[in-house]
Amino acid sequence: MKPLTLYATGRILFGVAALAAPGTAGRILAGDGGAAPDAQAFLRGMGGREIGLGLGVLAMIRADGPVRPWLVAGLLADCGDMAGIAGAWRHLAPSKRLLGLGTAGGAAAIGATFLATLPAD
Repeated sequence: MKPLTLYATGRILFGVAALAAPGTAGRILAGDGGAAPDAQAFLRGMGGREIGLGLGVLAMIRADGPVRPWLVAGLLADCGDMAGIAGAWRHLAPSKRLLGLGTAGGAAAIGATFLATLPAD
């Protein structure tokens, strides 16, 4: 599997997990509060976003179209996630802070690397 396809598939799988089991995903990412009904609503939305971003990248790979806009959208989403974690920093357990920043930051770094290495349009 090519790295860009793996990246897109990872986004889709993360999104499916958040959409299908938001309570579990929320508990893993944010602790017990992440399983609350209002948190689950946001996690379902995040899951849908991740599925959409991953499918967009895969569609462009298949069509030999421009993946750059989809990578930029993913990078912006990941940066937004990091900003959300920073805003809730004091209320998150230290282990959840690192997990959240590692997950969002890792996805952002991978997306930025793909963007930096794409051939010019």
